[in-house]
Amino acid sequence: MQSEFSCNLKIRRALISVSDKTGISELAKALAISGTELIASSGTTKVLRESGLRVIPIEKITGNPEAFQGRMKTLSFQICSGILYRRGHEQDEVDLKKLNILPVDCVIVNFYPFQRKLDQLREEITKANKKSKRRLSEEAILSLIEEIDIGGPTLVRAAAKNFPHVLVITKREQYKKVIQELNTNGSISLSLVQSCTRVAWEVVLEYDRTIAQIFGMRRTLDLKYGENPHQSAYIEYDLDGPVLWGEPLTHADISYNNILDLSACYSVASDLMRLEPESTHVVIVKHNNPAGVASVPRTYHQAQKLALQRAWEGDPVSAFGGVILFSDELEENTAQWLSDKFIELVSSPGLTKDHPALLQMLTKRKNLKALAIKKIKGDEDLFSISVPGGRLYQKTDQTVLEDLKPVTLQKWPKEKERLARFGIAVCRALKSNAIAIVREVPKEAGGEAGCFQLVGAGQGQPNRVDALVRLAIPRARIVLETIGGVLSDCVLVSDAFFPFRDSVDQASREGIRWIVQPGGSIKDAETVSACDEHGIAMVFTGVRHFRH
Repeated sequence: MQSEFSCNLKIRRALISVSDKTGISELAKALAISGTELIASSGTTKVLRESGLRVIPIEKITGNPEAFQGRMKTLSFQICSGILYRRGHEQDEVDLKKLNILPVDCVIVNFYPFQRKLDQLREEITKANKKSKRRLSEEAILSLIEEIDIGGPTLVRAAAKNFPHVLVITKREQYKKVIQELNTNGSISLSLVQSCTRVAWEVVLEYDRTIAQIFGMRRTLDLKYGENPHQSAYIEYDLDGPVLWGEPLTHADISYNNILDLSACYSVASDLMRLEPESTHVVIVKHNNPAGVASVPRTYHQAQKLALQRAWEGDPVSAFGGVILFSDELEENTAQWLSDKFIELVSSPGLTKDHPALLQMLTKRKNLKALAIKKIKGDEDLFSISVPGGRLYQKTDQTVLEDLKPVTLQKWPKEKERLARFGIAVCRALKSNAIAIVREVPKEAGGEAGCFQLVGAGQGQPNRVDALVRLAIPRARIVLETIGGVLSDCVLVSDAFFPFRDSVDQASREGIRWIVQPGGSIKDAETVSACDEHGIAMVFTGVRHFRH
């Protein structure tokens, strides 16, 4: 017996129900010439009959008229059975005859123009000079509901499920190829049936996705522009997500870059809250890289304000114009100190439009942007990014509690373990190649156990030596000279292994005594030997944290 996947599809009966009737008469004529019986919904029947074609109205098959002003017309047991029936299947053949079902070999459907109606409504709002967020009125929502196609997607899914027995056509661009094959062979090749089936699933997915953006748990918000002014942009977000992207707390619109930077803040803060749940944390990000990070135990007097000051002094130049996230609700004394600084956006749990701390900042910073955090609960499980012709997916890097394995003669002191993990959380958020230099603020500088601070970062470099020598070390030196401190008290964290000993030698010359890195280089022994020569304590974590 010939395989159902090895022969062309002969179309004996086709169901046609299209909203956009452009080109449908030409396709229907080609089907009719090849011997296909045509069934169509009322509007499509009218167009085809005007073209001189013989058409069976769908109600003749269903036994029911259209109802509810067109809401109910194509859905029926008879129609769906004719599409889903499996040719050659013993029991299906029995049921077909018993139920007097007419097989349908081809379904031609395009959906109600939901997207076009949505675009039209949004354009009307824009012309009326309403807010750029382009929120839809209740009247607009009701009119949009009528453009949700129910029968069309059902027919398409049924036809696509019954590949290769049924050809499903969902795009006008497919008409020409189908007509060519009908005129040449009188049937449709398996390859074209398969191609059309694949397109059908994507069409249904995109249609449902568009509807869900308006009526589901996801929303879209138009942004003023993208990464640069010439790029258009929007954000698609979950209504129950941890950041209230769709509810800006001030008149200033949230930008694409603000969203990227706040996302980076959120990632670091979620790590730190897992590591130090009894501390308050402040993260400052500029151009998607941490510019300032600090943690202070909540038991400390004005802990949040102190954490902000420590984060700011870690790189005050880069912090200027940055995005700041507080892991705890913004306090008024913190806001008062911050009001004298220029920042783009502030965010914390518990923020509202009439929050006293926010109102205090707005008296001096009228264009300040603000967003509330519902809960800092960790990154999404899956990360994706567009690539030419596809999307790239990976499990999100959320590992910061890895083991610290001592590998040098100089032992790693237990009191440095928390600081090491703080440094890993910060370094994980830096663009690779990355080096983070962190310290525990000493008592003489107003600190206590658990007061951690980023003092130097090197990121985004093609080689690790430059990240260390040209960026992290010089920045840390400047910061420590300003606030008081020495590199010998700091921990150096690398996001990936040192391929050679040169980074260790350079770190030693600058006074570094504590190093954290993943290990895994074929020259690990050489790096360990260099540490032993210089009296440096080093631990391997076994986990790399590249970020691109």
